[in-house]
Amino acid sequence: MAFIKATAWSVGLVALATTLLPGNAAAQVPPDAPWRTLTTEHFRVTFPESLEPLGRRAAQRAERAWDQLSQAFVDPPGGRIDILLTDHADVSNGYAQVRPSNRITIFARPPADDLGLGYFDDWMELVVTHELAHVFHLDRTGPLGRVLRGVFGRAPGPWPFFPGVGVPRWTTEGMATWYESYFSEAGRVHGTYHEMVVRTAALEGRFASLDQAGGESPVWPGGLRAYAYGSLFFDHLLEKHGRERMGTFAEAVAGQWVPYRLDAAGRDAFGTSLSEEWRAWRGAVEEAAAASRSAALGHGPLTEPEPVTRGARVALYPRVSPDGGTLAYAAADGRDDTQLRLVAPGGGRVTAKIRTNGIANFDWMDNDRLLVSQLEYDGPYATFGDLYVLDPDGGSRRLTRGARLSQPSVAPGGTWAVAVEEGAGTNGLVRVDLATGATTSLVAPDPDVHWSFPAVSPDGRWVAASRWTPGAFLDVVVVDLDGVVVVEVTRDRAVDLYPAWSPDGAWLVWGSDRTEVPNILAAPVDPGAGRVGEVRMVTNVLTGAAYPTVDPRGRWIHFSGYHADGWEAERVPWSPEGWPAAPAPSSRFDAQPRPVAVQEARAEGEVQGYSSVPTLLPTYWEPLFREPVRTRTVRSGGHTIPGREVLGASFGLQTSGHDLVGRHSWTAFGRVFTSGDRMEGGASWAYSGLGTPILGFGGSQFWDDDGPRLGQREEGAPLDTLFVLERTRNVSVSLTFPRPRWRSNLALSLSAGLLWEHRELLDEDLRPSEIYRFNRPESRYSDFRATLSYTTARGGAFQTGAARGFAGFVRGRVRSHLSLADSLVGEPGPDGSVDDVLAQVRVFHALGGPGFASHVLAFRGSVGGARGPGADAGHFEVGGASGVTELLTGLTLFGGSPLFFPVRGYAEATRYGRQAWSASAEYRFPLALVDRGVGAWPVHLDRITGALFFDAGNAWGPELGIQGYQSPRKATL
Repeated sequence: MAFIKATAWSVGLVALATTLLPGNAAAQVPPDAPWRTLTTEHFRVTFPESLEPLGRRAAQRAERAWDQLSQAFVDPPGGRIDILLTDHADVSNGYAQVRPSNRITIFARPPADDLGLGYFDDWMELVVTHELAHVFHLDRTGPLGRVLRGVFGRAPGPWPFFPGVGVPRWTTEGMATWYESYFSEAGRVHGTYHEMVVRTAALEGRFASLDQAGGESPVWPGGLRAYAYGSLFFDHLLEKHGRERMGTFAEAVAGQWVPYRLDAAGRDAFGTSLSEEWRAWRGAVEEAAAASRSAALGHGPLTEPEPVTRGARVALYPRVSPDGGTLAYAAADGRDDTQLRLVAPGGGRVTAKIRTNGIANFDWMDNDRLLVSQLEYDGPYATFGDLYVLDPDGGSRRLTRGARLSQPSVAPGGTWAVAVEEGAGTNGLVRVDLATGATTSLVAPDPDVHWSFPAVSPDGRWVAASRWTPGAFLDVVVVDLDGVVVVEVTRDRAVDLYPAWSPDGAWLVWGSDRTEVPNILAAPVDPGAGRVGEVRMVTNVLTGAAYPTVDPRGRWIHFSGYHADGWEAERVPWSPEGWPAAPAPSSRFDAQPRPVAVQEARAEGEVQGYSSVPTLLPTYWEPLFREPVRTRTVRSGGHTIPGREVLGASFGLQTSGHDLVGRHSWTAFGRVFTSGDRMEGGASWAYSGLGTPILGFGGSQFWDDDGPRLGQREEGAPLDTLFVLERTRNVSVSLTFPRPRWRSNLALSLSAGLLWEHRELLDEDLRPSEIYRFNRPESRYSDFRATLSYTTARGGAFQTGAARGFAGFVRGRVRSHLSLADSLVGEPGPDGSVDDVLAQVRVFHALGGPGFASHVLAFRGSVGGARGPGADAGHFEVGGASGVTELLTGLTLFGGSPLFFPVRGYAEATRYGRQAWSASAEYRFPLALVDRGVGAWPVHLDRITGALFFDAGNAWGPELGIQGYQSPRKATL
């Protein structure tokens, strides 16, 4: 709902956090962990037992932010807010929820390697403030919403229950990002990364309009757009109209009787519409961008880098192989898998693509192998970084498992490396044996010191790295092999990241925003003597430059250059004699070091064992409606029985809940029919407290029609039309064994249950028949099922639906009729026993081709077979398109539940039987990348995709001479 997005790959690319994490890779915490809870005046803070010191820090930061937001923003929500602090994913992230209750989840890993988020006084303070601002904002509602929430509780949906949920994301993320900075000396509004995004867009003619900013387009800057444009636009508004107007604006949106009129809310809060102010802000940004050229010229001539890539979208960490013959960089173009791409150092044709798990950090081991750090699952719930050895031919060797390592730097000789070791909300530096994967500590973890991007010197004696210390000091330092800092290359609040050595070890180059524009700096360094020479400016660009490396021959500096359409690999010559002296850091970075007392403040109180109850109780109910139950028209033996309503509509309610750590989840519903004095309902409960397997329990009762029948009281008498109502009750228990991996997902589910069926015969007046009776109206069954699913299907940011991979599942079921007389076993009708198998496979193949996304060939095949006396002609149904969730869009097209045997162009159940199949082939192609909306309204059209498809299917059997059971094979649809 509301997210800070920062990746473990330290580029500030918020779009990639959602695009690249598979499924909910970073969303589910281990429910079986030893969780503990600290309760304060306004919060319940839950954390793993090992993170108690960090949990106490989070609690103190939350109470402080609660006081600040209560005074500066809007009235706080009622009740305690839950905060879940987790260290089970090596990503820097956080998100807030207002349903089923106000909850915040925080990932403990500090983003000290991130160009955007790296400018923070204290990670816990920043993320708690950001997410708490979301809760304050999204919990607000107007008079109608308060009345309805008083009746229905915290029901799903935006307006009128939670109006803030439905506004464009630039509004929600802009507010929260502004407040994260307002209450500190740092944060993204005070930093330079968001400024770089909007300045570059203005310089290169790609400044987003208000309607574009309100969309969810992967067009660069993708998901970052909401944060950068939103936060800086609010900064413009509040500097111009007063900082107290933010709360007024939030209240104006929440209180609207006609929702989402943001321009009207802007007039209420700021005296002018948002559309008008956006145009004014754009003019101010363009004016400032033009003035930035004069400011840059004050530092020396402008740099014109030589491009290595064009249209890459994401080209990060360019590094040349030891022999100087190949350049590798991390790529994510939104069309293909994330990968390492290999090209000649000057650019040209890509010679190899090596798939990686997300944007990966890497270093060359030799001329043919790369040492790569990438994320992978460690069990069903944790996602940790590990080291892999990859080669251009696709070979892969995993070096570590669950070691939580990232950002490796290979030492001369290729026998060892230095990497960052994550954990416990901080990190340290370790030395890694590249033969065995064994690690030894180089710099021990410290709660208030965070490391990133180590670089081993060419002689193997020193390690340069970026080091964060409290108060937003992110500096380049050099340590010896005992982990002792021997040189502080910088000591300021500019973001100094990604140091790299010159081949002779005499210079360091790194990225820095000390001039308020990210550029490449360099300085001569003598670690042995503890000396640093004059800092020089290697680049002087107007947009941005980061992640430099020097090629082994000492002729070029390769780096990532920022542009309005993303990051490109670029290079400039190695020429120290022409580099001007770098200016002192901008005055915007002036601030005193963070007081120790402020940094070390912790909440007091008793820590108790975690209880699921406070977050498991129901917080809402919502009405249910089911359409009347109708029989379908049946033709049999020259007789036609028209369809008829046999049960009226039904009304009811449903609710659900899940606790904070996902240990328990449950649902319950009930409905009453408007005719026939009947009701249906059910409940289910899942328990994940064992970790694996997940236990499931459920029970339900449903009513449905079982088709019409023809009856004859005596030979020669007219046929009577009868209708059959069937009540089904069941209870079940299940075990699910998930096995998620970054590139695949495997799950096995086993279930067992009991099923009771009761049939009623109704006459033409829909009253219980007094003439006809079932011999056996009651049936009882056992039901055993096994389901195996596996998928590698995936897409890209610009794709519509999956574009690559395979997905399939198979389900087998054995349903046995219990307590049946031996003489009736195997008889169609009395014996409802059935064995059946369902299977489906989907295959996606990307073709490349022109356009904004890859052209795709997709195939789907579904088969089903049943045997046994209960496998009648209505067992499977083929035809229709309701709820098609596959090839074309990955979205529900027409509502309803997905059909297992869809054939578009035909009505549902055009074919039916106990053997069935359907197949689809589809060619999908991009048509238009629109990326436009309607002013400030939350309406946006991103892209249009076309498809040519062919569907086919059939069902038949059995061909028995028993009325209601025969289903001869007909022509394929």
